[in-house]
Formats: sequence, C-alpha cells, structure tokens
Amino acid sequence: MKLSYLDIEFYVGYFFSSHSVISLWNFMEQCTYTKEIAEAANHSFELQVYAFLYIWAQDHEDKTLLQFDQTLDEYIANDALRDFFLTTQHPIQKLLKNSFIASHLGRCVECVYFDPISGDPLFAPTEQRIYNLARRMDSERMHIPFRSIHPNKQTEAGDTADISVYPIESEEIRYNSGNHFTSRPANGNVFDQNSKHCTAKSEANLHVIFKRGFLEERLKESKELTAAVYEAGENQLQFFVICSRHSQQEGHFGVSLMIMDPANYEFPTRVMVCDTLLKDLPKHPRWWNHFIAEYTNVFGNAIAEIVEDLSHPLQKVNVKGDHPYRHDWNCPYYAASMADALADLVKNNPEIVLNGGVTDIHNAMKDIMPDYYQQGGEIKDRPDIQKVNKLKRWNSGQQVIKDLEIQLSTHHPMDLS
Repeated sequence: MKLSYLDIEFYVGYFFSSHSVISLWNFMEQCTYTKEIAEAANHSFELQVYAFLYIWAQDHEDKTLLQFDQTLDEYIANDALRDFFLTTQHPIQKLLKNSFIASHLGRCVECVYFDPISGDPLFAPTEQRIYNLARRMDSERMHIPFRSIHPNKQTEAGDTADISVYPIESEEIRYNSGNHFTSRPANGNVFDQNSKHCTAKSEANLHVIFKRGFLEERLKESKELTAAVYEAGENQLQFFVICSRHSQQEGHFGVSLMIMDPANYEFPTRVMVCDTLLKDLPKHPRWWNHFIAEYTNVFGNAIAEIVEDLSHPLQKVNVKGDHPYRHDWNCPYYAASMADALADLVKNNPEIVLNGGVTDIHNAMKDIMPDYYQQGGEIKDRPDIQKVNKLKRWNSGQQVIKDLEIQLSTHHPMDLS
C-alpha cells in the first residue's frame, strides 16, 4: 500500500480523533468480530504507523539509512520500520508510547480474527513486521510469543517470506510447525508467565518449583531444601510440585509431585509424575524412562519402585505428513495446568495426595482443570482444546506487551533492556 502523507493525514485525522477511536472500538465490541472488521482495524493501524514513521523520518534524516533513491512515501512503505528498529534504542517501547499502536498490539483476543482453517490471526502487514523485527532483537523480552516467524524465514524488511521462495530441497523448513501461530514453540516469556502464576501458590510446606533448567537439578534442590528444613528442627512433611524440562538432550516438559519427610531426606515418601501426551492410562507415556532416569540419578535405583504415573492425555501426538498448523506444541500450557492442579490439591485436599490412589488423584485433578476437562471428568474435544490453547497463546503475547507498557510507565526507557 503506497500512501502519501496527505492521505495519511486525512485518514488519521478522521479515524484517530479521540471520539472516532472510541466509537470505532465500541462498534467493534458490539459485533461478532468478522474478517471485514479486522481488516478495517488493520487498515487504521497501517495509517497510524505510517504517520508515526513519517514524523520519525523527518526528525531523524541521519538515520534513514535504507532510503537511497526512494521517495519518502516509498521509503516509509518499504524500509523505514527496519531503519527505525536498527537505529533506535528500545524501539518496541518507543512504539508503545503511541496509544493507538499500543492499543492495537495489545488488543484482547475478542478483537482478533483467526483463520478458521490454520488458526493464524489476521495481522496488518506492518504489525507482522513489528513482531518479526522484534524477534531479531537480542533481548528475548522483546519477542512477542507466537506472533513472529524465525528470522531465517523473514525478508530483509521484516515481512514473512513466501513459502515459494524457500529452497526446493528444504521440505522440513517449508512445512515446519513454526510457520503457524497455533503450532509455534513457546519462548522464555511464556515459561516465565507460567512460573509466576504457579509459584505464587507456594506457602508453608508447599514448594512450587518452576524454574528454567532440568529435572535433575530441581530434584537435588528439593533434597537440599528438605535437609535444611530438618536441620532447622522441622518435622512436617514437605510437598514439592516441580515443573521443568527433562534434560539438555530431552527438552519436553514434565511435572512431578514429590513428598519428602525431613527425617528421611535422602529418599522421598511418595513420587508421582505427569506427562502430557495423548495416551490412555495405565500405559506409561513416552517420557516415562526420562522421569525414571532423572530420579534414579538423584535417589538411586530403588526410586523406580515407588514412582507412580499420574499423566494426563492432553497433548496430541504429531503425525508426520499432517498439516503443520495441526501440530500440538502446547506442552508448556498443559504442564502449567497440571502443576497448578497439584498445588491446589496439596493446599485444599492433602489427605488424597498423601493416601489416595493414583486414579482418585487423577480424577481430582480433572475437577480443577476446567480448561481441558468437562464437568464429569471427560476430556474436552480436540477443537475445544485447540480453542483454549489459542486463547492462552494470544494472552501470553498480550501480557508481554502489557508488561512492557507498565515498565515504560515506571522507568525511563534507558533503564529497560
């Protein structure tokens, strides 16, 4: 889209007066969010960013490195945003200072149109550029989860490269799950959000350990903490809800509930582990051997005799040849949901955790996992689970943007890195 500044000035003056903005959003909130409404909102966003870049280019002529022989309109349409990111400290925060840009990037999921087949949100071209260029930044804190594509799949300007330009022999890259919003892997921001939510439930003898790193490290940490409790004269049972990746070689997330007696801190009283793959109990899930190996490394071979399987069959097995947008990489959300449920059981029903059978505990968890289970304990249909995960994915990105806005309001931009 090539617009002159006069076009921008006219449209922005009309659409972005405070009255028009309020009327536009009120109108959209009263409607079912259709593709047409999303396209109108995206068009308005394009105009606002063009106006922002026009002013920036005029005020920073020394930074318009990629303009060359382009007219100003052409430069703003093609390369200005890339120059802005290359030459500006904290470009995301600078963009968020514009209230309309911030409102659009941080909009709620109800104000997004998702493709009914792929589940991809409909972004304005410049919006997609913002997410893609932010993905190239050194700080992961600037990476808005799930909304960008890997830098290797971007054009120089920050657009998403058309799949037809991929090398012919690159079948794996061409059909990689990372091409779609619903199947991109989570980044560290998502882990930190889940960790903050779950660890908030730690209190007294309940320890929710939700850290980066690997299970063996977390088990050693739990063992040392229990020993410290014993040395301090405490004899109350200690409950550890642990969420972590398995190992450096195996990055899948798993959840454990481990009960420790301070007087016998060398060996747990009870251990239950949760995997996420779509398999029916009582079959052991795919990562069972990893759980056993990591527990054995810390507590010895005898631990294998007491480890109980509490897995929830939430994650769809990815089938080779299936459409990439159908791949299920939502393990972080499944794991967080299981950790959350286990922490709630320890706090509200410790008797079942101590003495209940695995099936009873499994069913009790279902009752407090409404995102993935219906009332009565039946697992939700796959489309409903996908809808929940799509919501969680969008909200994760919205939370990162909200956090950046909060930091912007409380710190000088130079303090943000």
